[in-house]
Formats: sequence, structure tokens, C-alpha cells
Amino acid sequence: MLTAGENIRTRKILALLGFIGGIVAIAIGCIFLLFALPSLGRPGELDYFFSQGAGGFLIILLGLVGILAAALAWPSRRAERALLFLGGLFFLIIFVALAALGEWVACVVILVIVAVTGAAMCRRKDAARNLLLFAGLFGFPLTQAAITLLPYGWKTWSVSGVLFLFGGLALSFLGNFSRLPLLSGGRNRKWGLLLYALLSLALIVLTISALAYLPGQAGPGTAGTVATSGQSANSTAGQAELKDCGCNGRSLQNQQDLFSQNGSWKDDMQDSKQDDTQDDKLRAIILSPGDVRTFPHGEPVLFSAQFCGQEPLSYLWRSSLDGIIGRGQSFQTENLSIGWHNITLTVTNASGSLELAYAEIGVAEPWVCGQVNPRPKYYPLDTPCRDIWPAAPEQCQQMEVCHPDLDWIVAEAVDCCDGTPLPGTACSDACNSSGGDRKKCRGLYIINSFGPQAQYMKGYALFKACCSGYPECTRMCSPGLAGTCSFKDGFNENVANLSCRPGEWGVSAWRSDTNMSENSAVMGMFPTHATVNTLQTGVCIDYAAAVTTMLRKSGYSKNEVFSTSSKGYDLPLVGDHPGHAYNLVLVPGETEYHVVDTTGNGDGINLGGVPGYFRFTGCFLGMPSQIRVMDWWVGYCNMISPKSYNDAGYFQTPKQEEICGCS
Repeated sequence: MLTAGENIRTRKILALLGFIGGIVAIAIGCIFLLFALPSLGRPGELDYFFSQGAGGFLIILLGLVGILAAALAWPSRRAERALLFLGGLFFLIIFVALAALGEWVACVVILVIVAVTGAAMCRRKDAARNLLLFAGLFGFPLTQAAITLLPYGWKTWSVSGVLFLFGGLALSFLGNFSRLPLLSGGRNRKWGLLLYALLSLALIVLTISALAYLPGQAGPGTAGTVATSGQSANSTAGQAELKDCGCNGRSLQNQQDLFSQNGSWKDDMQDSKQDDTQDDKLRAIILSPGDVRTFPHGEPVLFSAQFCGQEPLSYLWRSSLDGIIGRGQSFQTENLSIGWHNITLTVTNASGSLELAYAEIGVAEPWVCGQVNPRPKYYPLDTPCRDIWPAAPEQCQQMEVCHPDLDWIVAEAVDCCDGTPLPGTACSDACNSSGGDRKKCRGLYIINSFGPQAQYMKGYALFKACCSGYPECTRMCSPGLAGTCSFKDGFNENVANLSCRPGEWGVSAWRSDTNMSENSAVMGMFPTHATVNTLQTGVCIDYAAAVTTMLRKSGYSKNEVFSTSSKGYDLPLVGDHPGHAYNLVLVPGETEYHVVDTTGNGDGINLGGVPGYFRFTGCFLGMPSQIRVMDWWVGYCNMISPKSYNDAGYFQTPKQEEICGCS
């Protein structure tokens, strides 16, 4: 056995490990509070169990438990009594404060920590060991639950956890150390102790390094490239389904007739229309034109209907701008006025029953998008754009509202909001939150799909920040990465083949849709078709431009959607950032603009205020990692730029009282 002196020295060394682990834990908790203190009182809003601020306090409390265990292992009755008194007082203050803020889950965690500590103290002989083991093990799930800014929050506990666990395990086997080789004989005992001390130190360092290593890619992407086509497989499937009228039960695709003339679900459906199982039920469907389609003035527009049930006696087509425009099942007209038309189809059958169907179409000046061949199916009426990349003016290259290869996303939004079931929750969430307004539904679907559902763009293009030397690369990773194309792993093949010429900027850096090596991965907006269809990723300015473009193509006017930016924000311990881009969107039926932030597939839109966060890929412990940047850092309201923009030009940013969550 170890001598009494050796036993005391060993316990003091192990106590020192516990003390260091506790100090590191308290430091982690305090640093985290610098980032997350404004989240206190918002449990479950941005996290799973409790707010991040509460999580910071819990980490500190667990660090105090480790220090108490170290005092018990030393042993030091004075330090033990001081820690029990001051620590207990601190526990009580934090418990009361969190309870007052409604952080009930965090309060339960505090009670668990107190209960385990009290139980351990009842068996004083093993108290130090048990508390070290508890703190070491419990810290990993606790930090993961607390530090949801990172996907590897539990790795922040690697230092404290390893030190606590090593100390606890060593105390468990303290009486058996004398059985180890070189410790049984007196002659080699000193060298044996030194050897095992060095081996223990090496084991601790290797274990911490292994836990702190962050495997994975710089950001999520898709393997291979995605072909740019007129529409996706979902849209094609929807068209195939449309051929069937659904006489034996209404198809979800064909629920246009459930909408009112202003684009909302009808609340006053007649009782005779409640039973869709009747074979003789009249059902009217507008086959052509599709919802939110745009046509140049003077071009013939085909109107075509399909019906199920008894043979109808009459069709009546009415436009909100031009009145009655037709009376047949199918006809063409080229005399529609310029503007947005709410089309109502009324079908009357032999028994006198009526069925209504609706569509919204736009008629634009012939020159709008007139230099694009083929002309897109969806584009805004109030855009000055005539062409797309590379011949258009810069604003029309950046936000390519005239690009036909972006139509497929609008087609999916139209399908979703007309009732076609689409995979994922972006569509169901949009439908459930739109109150039946199709335009609102399309907007929410697009925002969800670029934001948290990550259907069209994925991850954060840190490689663009590195190429241009922006702070999120040079400060959080390594200054030596400036002017490089680092962190392209994890994205598609097109990204992998990009070059880096830091002196270029924006659309001027995009030179080819086929040879990626001709394009430079710099900051600034690329053409939207390149961002969405080719690279499928971007930084904040790319996400904002994509959302602006797609909302404009799906029927939002130039006064309803903007790209804008914050003047800059300050990340704790990192420093000032030059700014952040996002969107302002006026949702149908509301009087205030909404801040929309889909960057890195972040929160997207919060219908009750500002988004909670966006995501970017930075560095954590020397490795790339996705990090959530919280709303209180960005300053969506108080640091917003006085100018906003879209394809139609620059505009005065709405006042704070006109922005939801800023007034």
C-alpha cells in the first residue's frame, strides 16, 4: 500500500485536478453568459429545455460541485465549510432568479444537483469520489443541452469532464495503486511514481484532445450537382395528378375551388358541398392558366376548365379588372388589361348548383423580361428588368426575377398552396400559418424552404469569407486563411471546383455556368440562378437575394419584399463584424414588415417578432463548425441600414415602428 504521506500527496494531486476542472467549468459558464445572458427568461423559444443563459448558470453551479469535491479530497475542512456556505447561497440565489423568470426545467436541474450533492455528503468517506464522478458524467449532457449555439456543445466539457472523471476514478482505486509495477519495491518507488504521473498526464491530454476533435465538414451540402430544369420532380408529379379530376374524392392538388376571390380559403362553403363522396358532386377546376402566372400584354392566354359530376350547363369566367371575359369551357383571349387579375370561374350544372374556382394571373408590359428566351412563366409586373445574367444591369443579374430556370421553385410553392402534398414540413407549416391566403402561403413556403427546411440552399459558404478575408474566417479560424478557398468540403462538386481571386466582387466574379474554375469564390452577390441552382449555398447576402428574387417571382410587389442589412454587430470575444444581410417582407394581411433571416438555414421568419438566430460556419477549437448567431447580437432593429433594395432599385428602409418586433 501507499504510505500515509504518499496517500495524502496523491489525494492532493487529484484534488488539484478537480479544482482545475471546476475553474475551467466556471470560466466556460461565464464566457457563455457573455453570449447568452439576453436569453434568460426565454426557455424553449430558442432551445430545447431551458434558455442558454440559464444553461450558463447551470454550468457554473456544476463547476462549484467539482471544486467542493476537490476540497473534500484535499481534505480542507475550512475550504469545505466556506464552499458549502457560499456555494449554497449562490445556488439559492440562482434558483430563485430562474424560478422568477419561469426557467422551471433549469430549476429542476438545480434541485437534482443539490440532491446528489447532499446524498454524496451523507457518505463522507466517498463523497469526493462520488461528486467528481457525478460532475464529470453529468456535465456532458448538461453542456450539450445548454450550449445549443454549437452542434458539439458537449465538447466544451471535455477538459472539466476528463479531469473530474480521472480524479474520481483514481480516488476509487487509490488503495490498489501499490500493486502496480515499480511501486511495490522501495528502490524504484520514486521513479515509478514519476513514471505513472507522466503516463497519467499523457492520458489526460490525449483524452481531452480526442474529445475536443471536431469531425465533419465545414457545412452541409449535397453530393453532386443538381440539374437546373424547368421544374422539380414534385411539380411534374403534380401535373400528372392534375389529369385526374378526382371524381371519387377530391385530390389535394385540385383544391383551388376552396379559395375565395381574394385568395383565401372559403369559410362559407355551402352545405351541399360538404360531402365529397357523392358521385354526382360538381367540382370545377381551372386547368389553365396556372396560379400566379404572368403573361405579356397582347399575348393570347388560354383559359381551360375541367369538371366532375353532372354535365354543366354553363361556364362564366370573370376578371377582377375586366369583368366577364368568357363563357366557355375553354377559350383564348388577348385583350386582358395590364395588372394582376383575380380570375373567378363559376360553373352551373343542370340542377342549378354552383361551383367556383379561382386563379390569380398577371399581365405585364411586353418589354418586361422581354429579352429572355424562353420567357419565364413567373415574374413580377413592376420590375424594370428586361434580361438576366450576363447581359442585364447589375441589380437584374443579382436578383434574376426574369430567369426561367428559377420558375421551378415558384411552381412548387404554387403546388403547395393549391393543395399538392410536398415532402418535408415547409409546405404543411406554410399552409397551417397562412390562414388560407395563397400569396402568404407561397411566401412562407419559400422562406421555410430557404430557411430551416434547407430545401434549396444549404449551409454557410465560409469559403467565400475566407477568399475575401472576412472576419468570420480570419478571426474565428486563422488569419492565414485569408485569400484562400478553404472549407469547401461538404458541398457539391461545383463548389469544389471554384477558384479564388480575392480582388473580384459579386456578379463580376461569376463568369461561367459550366466551367466552375472560371468563377471566383468571393463575397458579394452572385447571380441568383448560380447561387440557387449551381452552388446551392451562400453567405448572408446570397440567402437574402435568393429570398427576394423568389418572393418577387411568386407575386410580391416591389414594396413588399426587400433585401437589407445591419450596419454591423459585435460578437463577444471575436469583435466587430462589418454587417449582416437579411430581408424585410410585408406578409399579406399584416401592416408591419417582418424581418426574415434564412442565412445558413436559420430561423427564417418569426410571425411574432424578429427571428431568433441565423447560422454561419465558423471555427470552434480549431475546426469548422456551424454556429448560431442570436438576434441580440445582430441588431435587426437598432442597427438596420437606412436603405433597402430589390430588383426595382433602392428604397428607404421602413421605420422601426413599421417592422414587427422593432416597435
